[in-house]
Amino acid sequence: MEKEKVKLTIPEQVAKALDGRTQRWLSFEVRIPEPELSKKMKGIMEFTEEELEKISKRLNYNFEK
Repeated sequence: MEKEKVKLTIPEQVAKALDGRTQRWLSFEVRIPEPELSKKMKGIMEFTEEELEKISKRLNYNFEK
């Protein structure tokens, strides 16, 4: 029997891609204010395509939507 692949949310994927780095570090690297990034990581706000592209390039990670 095949296991069903669990789909991670975008914030979960970002957390996984951070690989020990902090949200503060990411905030500085991709120029997203810390309070805004925090809300996006909690799922209160959505990431824009531009933000995901910046994060993807900086973390060298491809997000599954």
